[in-house]
Amino acid sequence: MPYPQTLEENPKIIFFTDFDGTITLKDSNDWLTDNLGFGEKLRKQGNADTLNGTVTFRESFWDMMESVKTPFPDCIRLLCENIKLDPYFKDFYQWSRMNKVPVIVLSSGMTPIIRSLLVHLVGPEAKDIEIVSNEVVDKPGKTKDQEDGWQLKYHDDSGFGHDKSLTIRPYAKHFAARPNEPRPTMLYAGDGVSDLSAARETDLLFAKKGHDLITYCEREGIPFTVFEDWQSILATTKDILSLTRRAGLVPFVSAAMRLTAELIQNSLSYLNPLKERELDLRGHKIPNIENLGVAKDQESIDFTDNDITAISNFPLSPRLHTLLLARNRVNSIQSTLANSIPNLTTLVLTSNNLAELADLDPLRNFPRLTHLTLLENPVTRKEHYRSWIIWRCPTIRFLDYQKVKDVERNKANELFGTLKEPSALASKIMGIKSRTFDLPGASTAAPNGVQSVGKDYRVKLTEKEKKRLENMIRNAKSLQEITRLEKEINEGKIPSGAGDDDMEE
Repeated sequence: MPYPQTLEENPKIIFFTDFDGTITLKDSNDWLTDNLGFGEKLRKQGNADTLNGTVTFRESFWDMMESVKTPFPDCIRLLCENIKLDPYFKDFYQWSRMNKVPVIVLSSGMTPIIRSLLVHLVGPEAKDIEIVSNEVVDKPGKTKDQEDGWQLKYHDDSGFGHDKSLTIRPYAKHFAARPNEPRPTMLYAGDGVSDLSAARETDLLFAKKGHDLITYCEREGIPFTVFEDWQSILATTKDILSLTRRAGLVPFVSAAMRLTAELIQNSLSYLNPLKERELDLRGHKIPNIENLGVAKDQESIDFTDNDITAISNFPLSPRLHTLLLARNRVNSIQSTLANSIPNLTTLVLTSNNLAELADLDPLRNFPRLTHLTLLENPVTRKEHYRSWIIWRCPTIRFLDYQKVKDVERNKANELFGTLKEPSALASKIMGIKSRTFDLPGASTAAPNGVQSVGKDYRVKLTEKEKKRLENMIRNAKSLQEITRLEKEINEGKIPSGAGDDDMEE
């Protein structure tokens, strides 16, 4: 059912998914091009050009399909003979039907092909799956059953031909305008360049291992969960649904203000007391940093009092000197952040959730960082906290509003050695990062250190920990207790009293 009918049954989850190469093992459009069109080499070059921004996906895909001259009915027949379904998608779809989780296919392919393949591979019940895609029409003076007789009719005028974000955004706007309504968790699964427009739009993005979507997300700093097949997607989605049914909790991003280009453009920008051009983004409950490219040449940005969990996804901002992020939920810092903000001098992170000394390692890459504030973070209670920061970030001159003294630098060097030859204690600390949990079946890490949901290292909950957590949620006696548990679950942390380590102590 199209929006808004999809919302009539108040689904807890809405699952948007790409089709080709995501639900299927091979991309049907790639198969057509490689076997009936201009071939694999030119197709891959087009994909590379799209990723590099030298051509649009619309242009590249049009050239691919125009190279296929086979009558359209024969194309469908050949695809039904050669395209295989992910072996676990049927299980996922049966589960989604039983649990009233709508599955919406968003594809840059062609609706007649997708519908035919779904019915052929899944069964007649697949006719209920909503498909938003491009269409196929007769070429002038010909019909689709003739040689070179068909062509694409794009869904919209975007550079994608079908901009998948245009289908997802009405759902987000619907709930933004109705903050008191229960909001479903929105998920998306994809694999390639056609999914770029949808990558930022949902609460959790599944990206297929070894494919172009991961390359794009790594480059843009977009959080994602790696999947190899729908077995892991099913396991993760089951756990999400289980959590949403307990006390109305939403386990990923709750209804919140997106950091849209419009919000940035409408926010106050002024000269602060230090004569820096500052952008005021305080108090919007923003969960993720995004769209900052429209902020242009700001020297300071104030993100105080939001819900940001990861400092990431900044465009190249050489003029940015000051970041104010007090009273958020920051628990991770992008490892390559210094490449985007090379001239950062002041970082305020008071009252966040940074827990381990090694979680702060990305800060050592800022060559000009002189003022750092980490008060009221769990990490400040760690032994050797101050000495570690002074040793790891030698440019720091003021830590937590206190000047760094030479005697402190000498003490830090005695404790931790040199950067080239760290002491045993330093090596031990560098190996300890936040202990958090990942939902069963979800990937723990992606290439180059990009993590599935924004954390550096994760462990899965044991069965005993799951049962303790379920009991804690079930037996919560106050709204405050539920809120505390929800916050810790959202952050991927094991609540106090649920972990196996807690039972051993």
